[in-house]
Amino acid sequence: MRAIALVLLVIACWLPTSVGAGEAHPLLATHTFGLSLSTGMNNELFTLFEIKEFEGRVIGTTPLTRTTFMLQAGGATPSKANPTGENLFAKFNIPLCLPLHYPEDKRALPDCEVFDLLWKLRYWEYPYRQSEGQHPGKGWAEKREAPSERQLLLLTDYGILHLNGMTKGENVFRLLHDVCDSAWVDNYRKGY
Repeated sequence: MRAIALVLLVIACWLPTSVGAGEAHPLLATHTFGLSLSTGMNNELFTLFEIKEFEGRVIGTTPLTRTTFMLQAGGATPSKANPTGENLFAKFNIPLCLPLHYPEDKRALPDCEVFDLLWKLRYWEYPYRQSEGQHPGKGWAEKREAPSERQLLLLTDYGILHLNGMTKGENVFRLLHDVCDSAWVDNYRKGY
């Protein structure tokens, strides 16, 4: 009888608990992907993360290189943030991160060109000095060094609550998808 009670207690500890208005929180920490528009590794104008969360709060972050993020989010390498190995770029329809002949060519992971556009959300001109003859184009920010208040309000839809904030989970991939959408970009740049 005691052994059965112990087994039931162990099982109950592994099940999610209910908190608040139907909101379930796992008893163990979960992992997900994150993205910030702050300068990160290798002088990228964004930072990618694996985030560890417990009860809805971030309790740890591990920066990821662009390549590591692409491999993990694409399901090509194991990841705590993508334990099923699903191609999240395909799931969220991010065309600049899919092979030209997807889904026939699932093995090839192209360089995600969408990452080359992320700086435009924050700046109106490329912030680094370029070699002669190189110019990555104009950014989408309405102000010289930062998005306008209207643009920051649009970014809150993805969980970015301030300029150096972070989006996480599905919101990362929603933002990457929307950056590929010319109508969304037009609204971000000019507003309607």
